[in-house]
Amino acid sequence: MTLSFINIIFLLLILVTPPYLLLAKKCFLSNKYEVHVINNLTSDCPHLKIHCASKNDDLGYHYPAIYEDFNWSFCQPVFGKTLYFCHFWWNLKEKSFIVFNDYQFCVSDSTIPNPKNNCKWEVRPDGFYLEIHNTTGASSYMYHYLDWS
Repeated sequence: MTLSFINIIFLLLILVTPPYLLLAKKCFLSNKYEVHVINNLTSDCPHLKIHCASKNDDLGYHYPAIYEDFNWSFCQPVFGKTLYFCHFWWNLKEKSFIVFNDYQFCVSDSTIPNPKNNCKWEVRPDGFYLEIHNTTGASSYMYHYLDWS
């Protein structure tokens, strides 16, 4: 059996990569991104139900408590793009939308870059908020991105 040049290079990369990098949830040759969805609803209301997924990764159904942070991380693929969407149910309301599809802005219709590779969402009684980082300083604020309706 003859090994091709590409197979030999791949095998050498595996051999010279430290074992802790292969076993850890680190991104090799790419950036790591995180998405956070924080339940910021009032405590006297019904539970929030969330279902998030991408084309290749179904994160399942989650019921975060008040102020709980449901989050996940992923590595930027070498080729292609990543898209995650979430479906939310709360108090006879429901909404689904894309929570990540852009490596620079979190979502492609945002106008302010996110330099931290960290997309933070808050679910509130009046809608969904995306964390925006000020370009002039280290501060950030929550931007009202979508209503429930």
